[in-house]
Amino acid sequence: MLAHLRSRQGDQAALLALSSAAIPQSLLVQPEARLTCRQYGALYRTVAATLDDEMLGLWSRPIRSGTLKYLMLSLLDAPTVLVALNRFVRFWNLLLDDYRLQISTRSSLVRVSLAERTPGAVVNVLGHELMMKLAHGIVSWLLGREVGLHAVAFRFVRPRHAEDYAVLFPGEVRFDAQATSIDFHYQDCAEQFTREKHALWAFLKRAPEDWTFSAMHRASLSGKARAYLEQHLAQPVTIQHLAQALHTSVRTLNRRFAEEGTHFQAVKDGVRRDIAVHRLANSNTSVDALSFDLGFANATGFCRAFKHWTGSSPSDYRKGTRQDA
Repeated sequence: MLAHLRSRQGDQAALLALSSAAIPQSLLVQPEARLTCRQYGALYRTVAATLDDEMLGLWSRPIRSGTLKYLMLSLLDAPTVLVALNRFVRFWNLLLDDYRLQISTRSSLVRVSLAERTPGAVVNVLGHELMMKLAHGIVSWLLGREVGLHAVAFRFVRPRHAEDYAVLFPGEVRFDAQATSIDFHYQDCAEQFTREKHALWAFLKRAPEDWTFSAMHRASLSGKARAYLEQHLAQPVTIQHLAQALHTSVRTLNRRFAEEGTHFQAVKDGVRRDIAVHRLANSNTSVDALSFDLGFANATGFCRAFKHWTGSSPSDYRKGTRQDA
C-alpha cells in the first residue's frame, strides 16, 4: 500500500500516512505483524487521498478519486446482479491499460477474470487481490449478504500469508493459476436486488471496509471456525469440539479445511496470534493474563508460540509497537 507513495513522494510521506492511521513504524519490519481492519481502512484512505488514486498506484493509470462512486451509481438500477457485473466489467475496461476484465458464464458459474492486454504485464499481488475483493464485496453489498464463492484463483505463487485468504474469500482459493479470476454461483448472479442511494453514501463513506471485510455470516469453514474459536479460546478447544458445534464429523472438517488450503491448528493459531498482537499493541494486559485468555496452560507456552508466530517475544513485540507510536 505504501510502495507507490514512497516512489512518488518519498519516505516521509509514507511515515505520515502510517501515523495518520495510528500504525507504528516498527510493524513494517516485523513479517508477521498484524493490522486491525480499522487501521487498514485508515491507511488505504490516506494513501488514496494523497495520491488521488483509489487503487493506490497499483495499475498503470491512476484511478482518480470519485471513480468508485460513479461505478456504484451505474450499478444501482441494474435489474439483476449479472447485469451489474457486466457493467462492472465494462466500466473497468474503460480505465485499465495493462489488464482487461472478462466475464463468462459456464454451467452454474459466472466468472470474472483479469486478462493481460499485452503479454508480460506486471502481476501486482495487491492489485489482483483488491480487484477480486472489490467484485465480491460489491456483489455482496448489492444483495445485502455475504455471497459464497465457488473459487478464487490468483496468477501468483502461494504467498506466506495464504491462510488469511480464507478470511477474505468465502470459497476455495488457488494460486499459481493461468489468470486471476473469481467464480460466483449463477443463482446468486441471477437475483434481483434493491439498493437506494442513501445506503450507497454510507457504503462509500466506509470504503474500503464494506467491500474488503464482511460483518456478515462467514461462508467459509475457516471463517466459521474462527468465529467459534474467538468465543471459546479460553477453553481447550479441539477439532472434536468444533465438529460437534457445526454438527458434522471430524473427517468432513479435515477434508473441507484441506480444500481451503489450511487445517484446524493453523486456524486456531491464526486466531490466537491476531488477538495476541492486537492486545499487546492496544492494552496493558499482562503476558500471564493474555496467555490464560488464549487458552495456554502457562505463560511459557504462550511466549514460545508467539515467538514462533512473529519472530519476537510478547514483551519485545509490545515495546516495538509503542516506542514510535
